[in-house]
Amino acid sequence: MKKLAATLCLSALAVGAFAQGTVNFLNGATTLTRTNGAALGFGTGNTAPGANYYYAVFTASSTITSATAFDLLGASWTMTGLYGSNTVATSGGRFTGGGNVATTTGWQPGATNSYLVAGWSADLGHDWSVIAAQLQGSTFSGGAYRGSAWSKTGGYFGISGIGFGAAGGGASGLPAFSLFGPSATLQGTPISSGFDLFTTQVPEPTTIALAGLGAAAFVIFRRRKA
Repeated sequence: MKKLAATLCLSALAVGAFAQGTVNFLNGATTLTRTNGAALGFGTGNTAPGANYYYAVFTASSTITSATAFDLLGASWTMTGLYGSNTVATSGGRFTGGGNVATTTGWQPGATNSYLVAGWSADLGHDWSVIAAQLQGSTFSGGAYRGSAWSKTGGYFGISGIGFGAAGGGASGLPAFSLFGPSATLQGTPISSGFDLFTTQVPEPTTIALAGLGAAAFVIFRRRKA
């Protein structure tokens, strides 16, 4: 009997440890996503409906209140494994992750976390690991993400502002938390505005070569001056 009780206790702990909070992963008319290609002379406007863009949810400690895209590459932010897309969207700027969806990592039922959403064009890849590898070593300047690791010039990538809330589900008794919304709720403060996906640029080989020549000339000049 004692062994059975111990087994049940351990099973309960295991279930609790792997419990998944629930969220509503879709945006509304006041929180649309846009492409911003002005830096490279491309157009700017709401993302078009279709299987053209992917979105992913990231969480962090509730003490984190600001972030750049490059912070997603560090240890402070966790990719939950929860993806969405604009595949089922019927109007520009809209996307969905399927409604009430269980997150897979880092957001337990009833736990209050900071969170944000990253989005990118499908021509850059699907999985976050692929996007992260391209983002690594790039810079954001003049309204564009620039770096030799991007798979193409003219892709799009960007992040939302930060929201703050408690996931639903499990023993918490809370409903699924809406990631986007116009105002604060009893469970937290959702993301209340849309966000831009900025264009990516891969430097031309001549640009890279000129930059290398400039760096070499600078080193030679420094040596001669010394």
